[in-house]
Amino acid sequence: MKSPVSNESPKTPGTKRTDKETAMKIHALEETNEALKTLLARGEDDKKLMEDKIKSNVKELVLPYVDKLKLTGLTIEQQTYLEIIETTIKNVFSSFLQKITSKQYHFTPKEIQVATLIREGKTTKEIADIMKVTRSAIGLHRHHIRNKLGLGKAKVNLRSYLLSLQ
Repeated sequence: MKSPVSNESPKTPGTKRTDKETAMKIHALEETNEALKTLLARGEDDKKLMEDKIKSNVKELVLPYVDKLKLTGLTIEQQTYLEIIETTIKNVFSSFLQKITSKQYHFTPKEIQVATLIREGKTTKEIADIMKVTRSAIGLHRHHIRNKLGLGKAKVNLRSYLLSLQ
């Protein structure tokens, strides 16, 4: 006569050891996970601290010279370039620059430059003069920027949209 089949597996001497080993491995993984979380948090803190140091150094060591340079006898073109340099330095840490240079948009360096100047309120003619290219070249860059931002032919002011990318 056959004995009824039991759902419980009989405890073998090796099962206790396997359960204990599994529990130890789980505990080790939990400890490793906590250590990794701590390291990630420390890395973020270090990154923030480094950003703050750089921002402070630029503010204290670079921008005062930009201000002094403004007071010298610069041509209109030199003043424009100096304003662009100053704005770019200030924007290095802005979320706008981080967003626009992110890989999701695939902007070229020229498109980043044009987008930054548009955001500053420069006209197509002013941008063309600054970059030493034709207005139609700037128009093409504007078109590419709009497409990459998903604006296409939408009736959205490009400068306003770029300003909203804070």
